[in-house]
Amino acid sequence: MDVFAALEERVEQLIAAHQALRDRVAELEEENRRLASSGQAHAELSARVAELERERNEVRARLERLLGTITALEL
Repeated sequence: MDVFAALEERVEQLIAAHQALRDRVAELEEENRRLASSGQAHAELSARVAELERERNEVRARLERLLGTITALEL
């Protein structure tokens, strides 16, 4: 009977280890999904920042031309 008890204990340990491993895999998959979605948000924000910088440069150029025109009129 000791052999069967030891075998039963090992099977129970294997079942517990398997369940812990499945739980950890589920946690890692959820973390991976969360990181992937935050990476997408980061890419969208980076694109928006680049667009705003481009617009800022255009406005700056227009203001410089306008100031140049005003300066020319004052002469």
